[in-house]
Amino acid sequence: MKNKFEQLLDSNDFSDYCVLLVEDDEIICMSLEDRLRIEQIPVRVVYDAAGARKELEKGGIDLVVTDIRLPDGTGIQLFTDMSLHFPGIPVILMTAYGDVSDAVTLVKAGALDYLTKPFDISDFINKLQHHLSCIADTRLALGNAGADNNRFKAGSGRLGKSAAMRKIERLVARLAESDSSVLLTGESGVGKEVVASLIHNNSLRAERPMIKVNCAALSSNLIESELFGHEKGAFTGATQQRIGRFEQAQGGTIFLDEIAEVSPDIQVKLLRVLQEREIERVGGMQPIPLDIRIIAATQVVLEKSIRNNEFRSDLYWRLNVIHVDIPPLRERQEDIVYLARLFVSELANKTGGTIKGLSKEAESQLRSMPFPGNVRELKNIIERAVALCDSPWIGVNDLLIQDNGAQEISTTTLRQSIEQTERKAINKALAENDGIINQAADSLGISRKSLWEKMKRYEIEK
Repeated sequence: MKNKFEQLLDSNDFSDYCVLLVEDDEIICMSLEDRLRIEQIPVRVVYDAAGARKELEKGGIDLVVTDIRLPDGTGIQLFTDMSLHFPGIPVILMTAYGDVSDAVTLVKAGALDYLTKPFDISDFINKLQHHLSCIADTRLALGNAGADNNRFKAGSGRLGKSAAMRKIERLVARLAESDSSVLLTGESGVGKEVVASLIHNNSLRAERPMIKVNCAALSSNLIESELFGHEKGAFTGATQQRIGRFEQAQGGTIFLDEIAEVSPDIQVKLLRVLQEREIERVGGMQPIPLDIRIIAATQVVLEKSIRNNEFRSDLYWRLNVIHVDIPPLRERQEDIVYLARLFVSELANKTGGTIKGLSKEAESQLRSMPFPGNVRELKNIIERAVALCDSPWIGVNDLLIQDNGAQEISTTTLRQSIEQTERKAINKALAENDGIINQAADSLGISRKSLWEKMKRYEIEK
């Protein structure tokens, strides 16, 4: 049985959604409003930015379509205001030919799409329905909202706005009624634990516990007892029975982070758990049945560990039923400013401070940074900036402040250093791979698209 969001995707029924149309031209406004109502897409209509803000404050808006020129301001100002006060609500811009460059700039900054006037109303409807379907995908993926940091509001797009992260959200949605084991891979800091929590919170086990275990943090002589528990008297110091992490997760999910760090003997025991769905406590004789879902994560390339006889291939295939590889932040640059704005809004609301957002210069600086620490590094930078910024808008210097209050390096020097390093690495990779883009991209560890974009930015020819 399909849920209401899956039915919506199949039927193009968007009657549960509401579009806010911001347009001061009465003829265009009436034409679009009439067609939306014919398509049974609920719509609210306003004629200026002030009216748009009032409707947004009322709530219930799923998508905003706005002209880039308004009587009391611009769509640019409205978009900036929404990014600060209503993050996560997608925006489509309508623009005359002469303002296309402004629309493109806003799309790069996080707007969903733009339309150039005059446009065919049928094309407008098709584009709108496509984007509403994407929003439905996200709501399906994030449907179980909650209060903690890993329980996202439906449609919030918390993982990001890039195609890669939207694809992961759709995959999470399809896992809702599955108990298959999941293997999450990706560099440190990309958000593997966040995705694991999303999988659990979107599943039928959401009301049961999710137990998180950092395998790398457990010493080799304690990990067996931590995972499986022990009976009283099982070993010296075992003065009472202990319930292990697997039993604590009964009915819910266990998340085994840094799974590559467990020793070979523990790998054997984990394999038995996956095969038999039961455990025995240390010193115990009675098998204990388990009703759990297992999610594992690693930043290690397990295929290489298998070749080096460091990880069991049979355990790998038991864990790798569903594989989710999370790309590094540098390969999804459209997520950088989008996530930074979300973090600023969250932290500002939490601390009750006067921070309004990021300056344009600060956002430009963030886009130019390589983020070897990925999303975790970005969030730490924003957290530090919110804590130490003494003006309403976070500037470039706030992003670079260290804990001792000293500026790390000048903006120009940092940007030039990053660009010089990237340019040098790209030229070297192209030379070593005879100008073959796919091979050069593989050697750099980035996608072919990312390499093309960087070559265009730095005016590098094959």
